[in-house]
Amino acid sequence: MWPPDEIVRVLRERGELSEPAPGVVTLRGEVARLMCELEQAIGALCATESPDEWRVPPAIAFPALARADYFASFPQWLTLVSHLSDDEAALRVVAEQNEPGGASVTAPKAALNPAVCYHVYSSLAGQIIDESRVITAQSTCWRHEGARHAPLARQWAFTMREIVFVGTAADAQRFLDRAGSHVIHLARALGLDASVAVATDPFFAPTARGKQLLQQIEELKHEMLLPIGTENRIAASSFNLHGIFFGQAFDIRLPSGAPATTACVAFGLERWLLAFLVRHGPDSAAWPAVDSLLEALHA
Repeated sequence: MWPPDEIVRVLRERGELSEPAPGVVTLRGEVARLMCELEQAIGALCATESPDEWRVPPAIAFPALARADYFASFPQWLTLVSHLSDDEAALRVVAEQNEPGGASVTAPKAALNPAVCYHVYSSLAGQIIDESRVITAQSTCWRHEGARHAPLARQWAFTMREIVFVGTAADAQRFLDRAGSHVIHLARALGLDASVAVATDPFFAPTARGKQLLQQIEELKHEMLLPIGTENRIAASSFNLHGIFFGQAFDIRLPSGAPATTACVAFGLERWLLAFLVRHGPDSAAWPAVDSLLEALHA
């Protein structure tokens, strides 16, 4: 097993990993190919749950986040979207100085995606769900964690794939049980010693701490942990049961009129990549082939 810092050092020396900004990583060469292979394997797993794949935009409007109670829960993570003022004199200064410097910007009205599932709930808002829906999507997501950023392990910008469920409570639990089993199976087929633990989200506001307590009491959130050292593990996937919170917040209802239950399974692809490299090393000759990764889903 390789230390994570050593993996990053080797990739940097080979020119296959660089960090153009804190928490923002570029991958090239063999490790970029491996990342694509892991995306394919995880995407194939998601396709076994649903053929309904969405392409979501890279940003989400404030009203959708407010409806999801995101500002009260996780403001510490948000990266807001703005643009330069269209004032001609201000733009001329930017053009002449070749950098934005002190240029004025517009008030932000959207944020870069902090997660994928909010797009699904927002799109289904106000609808009656005749039968359970399962949707999958992938996007670059942004969560700013200050000095805690570390390449592959904890990035400002990272790749998230989600499988999102909307429907009845009974079907939601069956979905999580089934999908969770498939995720663990894939990890172990890749040679990764996966384990599952009860987890809680880092709610920020005092008014949101009740949600954290509820998660602890009812075990609504679980994380799949992968080894990145002899004593350290990293949360590479999560299994989340939201109850009727999003059904109520976005007015998504069952034919009975009751709010829909939602759940999701999330994958942090860079963390899967890091755990894979820690286990198999940075030499591509030691990596399992793409075909074996995909076949593992059907074993």
